Amino acid sequence: MEVDLDPELMQKFSCLGTTDKDVLISEFQRLLGFQLNPAGCAFFLDMTNWNLQAAIGAYYDFESPNISVPSMSFVKDVTIGEGESIPPDTQFIKTWRIQNSGAEAWPPGVCLNMSGETSLDM
Repeated sequence: MEVDLDPELMQKFSCLGTTDKDVLISEFQRLLGFQLNPAGCAFFLDMTNWNLQAAIGAYYDFESPNISVPSMSFVKDVTIGEGESIPPDTQFIKTWRIQNSGAEAWPPGVCLNMSGETSLDM
């Protein structure tokens, strides 16, 4: 989750120069719209050595959804075996068998696609 922070909010961070933990907790709560109780605010502030800006960042990092990307593993080369050679300028179709090695199903339409003109020489 990307959060665009208001420039005014960032200005408030730079102006806030206190080490009073109660003030930092109150300010943290206020900046989050009172979404978190004082103990939760203290946790994030303590975790970031009482740096308010870092604590806000840590909170948003923690609250952001975990995005999993598709995972795969190679099973076998179906069409052309390892070490087989193909004469230059020969058109061919290359097929690999792969499997989902991740914990979640792939989204509809996911495919393996070679892009660019990179040589397949290893």
